[in-house]
Amino acid sequence: MFGEPDDNSITLLRYVRWLFIRLPLLILVVNGTDYLKEGRTTRGVVDLGIAMALIAVDLFVIGRAIRRTKRQIKDPEYMKKYRDMSPAEHAKMEGLIAIRWCILWLIAGTGLFIVMPIAIQVKDLAVCLILGAFLVLLGVVGLIWGIRTYKNPEILAKRRSQKRPITDSCETLYRDFELSFEAAQEQYCKQTGKSAEELTEADDEIIWDYAYAQITYLFAWIAEHDFYEAIEGDYPYLAEMVGKIKTREISPTAYIAENQGTIFEGNIKEQALGFVKGYMNGTYFSEVETFAKEHLNAEMFGFPFRWEDYDIFKSHIDEAYAKFTGRADR
Repeated sequence: MFGEPDDNSITLLRYVRWLFIRLPLLILVVNGTDYLKEGRTTRGVVDLGIAMALIAVDLFVIGRAIRRTKRQIKDPEYMKKYRDMSPAEHAKMEGLIAIRWCILWLIAGTGLFIVMPIAIQVKDLAVCLILGAFLVLLGVVGLIWGIRTYKNPEILAKRRSQKRPITDSCETLYRDFELSFEAAQEQYCKQTGKSAEELTEADDEIIWDYAYAQITYLFAWIAEHDFYEAIEGDYPYLAEMVGKIKTREISPTAYIAENQGTIFEGNIKEQALGFVKGYMNGTYFSEVETFAKEHLNAEMFGFPFRWEDYDIFKSHIDEAYAKFTGRADR
């Protein structure tokens, strides 16, 4: 129903402007002019006065809000904050926007197309009431959607993650299905002495870092060697996140968590895909497990991603890739 939050703020503002400002403005100007021609001066002046008030709202309220939102979209800091949000946070923001604007929609629709026409006895009262009822119904539907999305944003986020094009590029290379979270939680609780009931949201973030650590070394290597490419259906900011992984501004865990614990084959360039698939089906995970025990003194799913650990482990990946390319050359 709604897409980019700020883009839709502008779209909703424009709907409000045309439906609740400019359309009533046109009706009031026509009716006011007719009343003046008929000699009903008071009624004509009232209608034209309301029209002038709507013009002021159009220029100084709606227009100003649209300009402010456009400036916000161009603000690098704001857009960085927006791109760093998770799909669920995006969905929750959309739900809040929908609630806010649908309430305005209901108030404006009821006032301008039901209450005001009755109060000033508009000539085409039936048309106004039918249009008002229709707009109010749309507002109610939008408000229900907004409340549901705000309360359960993960449902919309999950639904969107499943709307990728059905192509070979969307074959799954790695998917966690949240199966490693329980094992990571167990390891974390052993390390901290906490029970599962005592864990906070901050603890859960660390646990997800543990859960995805098994694949993060390989994904960091993919980003570092420019073997990642975007595919149709990706969120645009995912590619930007990979760029930040390459420059070590964020960890690979952030990308994998943002992408619902999934890496798609299409996101790996053709020149590296054969190696990555073979390595994952071969020795990679056992090498990570051995590395964790020998260098980190930890079990699998019992350690977070750290760049200093990756710098040590990546020699295993480089060696495996050298062997792969050597075989391919022959």
